[in-house]
Amino acid sequence: MRRLFYFVGLVVVAAALGCSPKASVSDRIAAEASKSKTIDLAKLTQFSWDRVVVFGPYASSERICAALSGSWTQCASTYPQGVGEGSYLLAFVREGAVVHHELHPRANGHFCSNSCMLQLTPQEARFHVQSAAFGASGSGPNRLSQIAP
Repeated sequence: MRRLFYFVGLVVVAAALGCSPKASVSDRIAAEASKSKTIDLAKLTQFSWDRVVVFGPYASSERICAALSGSWTQCASTYPQGVGEGSYLLAFVREGAVVHHELHPRANGHFCSNSCMLQLTPQEARFHVQSAAFGASGSGPNRLSQIAP
């Protein structure tokens, strides 16, 4: 009986580890920003890319699709409203095709001002982390300032 419980326990642990969702790039950015003064975006991704395009809050779908023209056929249907005020859109491109995209909540770190657009190579996608202190709690999201290559 004891062996049965041991075996069932191992199966449950193995299933939990195998089925656990991987952290998003945005979650990795937030975790790195909380413990480090610099972020190297290339080290936080688990896929290869040769360009990342960061779209700021309020970026329209027209602007997004124009910047990614030819590299993302589902662009207009994926983000028909563009990027909302609380997010950035990170689009990773390899050899002209979008290989990964996700929304990055502003709470995980500010990349740039509203309606901005950054296009960076892996070598350029390095940022200083600056703590932001505002709001009732005296804290806010970190500001991520690009480090000159």
